[in-house]
Amino acid sequence: MAARKSSVTTFQAIGDSVLGDYAVSDYSERVYTKVYYSIRSLCGLVAKRTLKDTFSWDEFKERFGNDFGKVEEKRYSLEQLLEYANRKFGKTLEDLLAEHEISWQRRREYVERNLVASQAEVIAENTHY
Repeated sequence: MAARKSSVTTFQAIGDSVLGDYAVSDYSERVYTKVYYSIRSLCGLVAKRTLKDTFSWDEFKERFGNDFGKVEEKRYSLEQLLEYANRKFGKTLEDLLAEHEISWQRRREYVERNLVASQAEVIAENTHY
C-alpha cells in the first residue's frame, strides 16, 4: 500500500507592519486593557459604596495601580485577571466587556452633563451683564 502524500498548505503570517500607521493592536492586548479597567471600575464602585463620602477616585486609582500595576506593565496575565474577576465579582470575560461599555457610557454622560452645565454658566454670565 502506497503512503499518502499530505498536501498541507502553510501560510505565512501577516506582519504587524502591513498597515503602518493604521495598524491595530492584537485582540488579546485590547481585551487585556478592557478587563483591567473593568476590574478597576468594579473595585472602585464597591469601595465607593463602602467608604461613601471619604472615597476619592484619584486615590483609589493610585492604590489600584500600586497593587495591580499599570495597564501597560501587565503585571498579571489575562487569565489571572479573569480568575480574580470571577472570584471577586462572579464576572466572565463577556461580563467584563459589557461592564467596560457601561463604564464608557457613564463617562460620556458625565462629560455631556459637565459640558451642558458649563455652557449654561457661560450663557448666564453673558446675559448677566
